[in-house]
Amino acid sequence: MTTQVVYRMFGPKQVRQLKEVYECARAVKAKYPEGHIASKAAKRLIDAFEAEIHNAGSVLDVSWLTEADAQGTA
Repeated sequence: MTTQVVYRMFGPKQVRQLKEVYECARAVKAKYPEGHIASKAAKRLIDAFEAEIHNAGSVLDVSWLTEADAQGTA
């Protein structure tokens, strides 16, 4: 996400929360092997944060929610 768009859409508290989510996702991705479900989820979060915003307003692809290979209860 670009900084200007983030600050227009969210307030300072939400921006801090989004930064925390992003940093945690990067830590999880670094901690677990690439094939681990947590690493896969973290990669998708990171990709979403780093995706370019298109003219339509935002990137919205929730198909990955149905692709998840559940491995227990969360």
